Amino acid sequence: MRKRQRIPFDIALETPNAETITAMEEADRISRDASVKGYTDVEQMMKELL
Repeated sequence: MRKRQRIPFDIALETPNAETITAMEEADRISRDASVKGYTDVEQMMKELL
C-alpha cells in the first residue's frame, strides 16, 4: 500500500441546519452576556458544578 500525504477521509463544509444555527446564535449571545459567569479554570468550574 502506497502512503499518501493526506488525511484518510474527505472534508466538506456543509450548511448547518436550523437547529444548529439556533444553537450557534444562542452560544454567541451567551458569550457576549456580561451577566453570564464564565470560567478560565476547568478545576474551578468543576468544583462549582459538583
